[in-house]
Amino acid sequence: MKRVAVDVVTGFLGAGKTSLLRHVLANGLEGEKVAVVMNELGDIGIDGRVVSGLEHVEAMVELNSGCVCCTIDDFRFDLAMREVVETVDPSLIIIETTGVADPGPVVDRVTACGMGIDAVITVVDAAALARSRRRSRVVDRQVKGADFLVVNKTDLVSRARLAWLRRKLAWSNPRALIMDCEQGAVDSDLLFGVAVKRRREAAVGPGKNESRGDADGISTFSWSTKRPLDRRSFEKVLARLPGAVYRAKGFVRFFGYEWACLFNFTCGRTELNWLQLGEAVASTEAVFIGRIDDRLKSKLAARLDRCIHRESE
Repeated sequence: MKRVAVDVVTGFLGAGKTSLLRHVLANGLEGEKVAVVMNELGDIGIDGRVVSGLEHVEAMVELNSGCVCCTIDDFRFDLAMREVVETVDPSLIIIETTGVADPGPVVDRVTACGMGIDAVITVVDAAALARSRRRSRVVDRQVKGADFLVVNKTDLVSRARLAWLRRKLAWSNPRALIMDCEQGAVDSDLLFGVAVKRRREAAVGPGKNESRGDADGISTFSWSTKRPLDRRSFEKVLARLPGAVYRAKGFVRFFGYEWACLFNFTCGRTELNWLQLGEAVASTEAVFIGRIDDRLKSKLAARLDRCIHRESE
């Protein structure tokens, strides 16, 4: 099965998961073919038409943007995900869990059926987090399992309360990047890895580095080489990336390995996935995104240069 990036959107009842999805589908994923897997299709509130003919998918709607929204049951999860990939051929799958779901088992199911987790995004209700925690222990698991914590409904709390809430969340999950928003309106490029894909496609040719910055302080550093890397050295670089690097993704060729590798780094969590035979990768190409200043870019370049296998020089 073709490997497709999967984002898991979780959060307790009423936190604003569907509001976030509405926003990103309408504003942040233009030109991307996205499959949204949901438990309650009607909540999305976007006009579309039913697409029939998928045996293992309970319901499917084609959205106006060209995206697809569908529902599947747990029993046939693997078959349904395979069918969505083969029929729709999306570049991204977003799974919205129920409000009382622990994201851990969902991540395990996605990994088990041969797809990679791009990010786990937990939506938090700024005005009701304490009450939600009293109602269900799953809220803490949703917070601790997140790569990104989206604090929604910030307009309903004071600045002091919001600052306190952010400190509590950072204590519960020091690895996650915390983002504030109102009515689910949040930067989708960083959350759903769209920025990584677009900026990697725009990267300069092998052997050169590229860096750029944006108005919001998020900057990009791209690095590439035609020579194979030492796997252990590269894994050490990923394990020691500082907190200022939120995302990193790309293709890498290791010395002594016939297959190339796709790596994904999201807020401290790293995945290495081997590409299938026939998926030719001529060079290593990587892009790093975060609050990366010139000094950090120089350090990253030096560390990556040292990963080049000596016998290949």
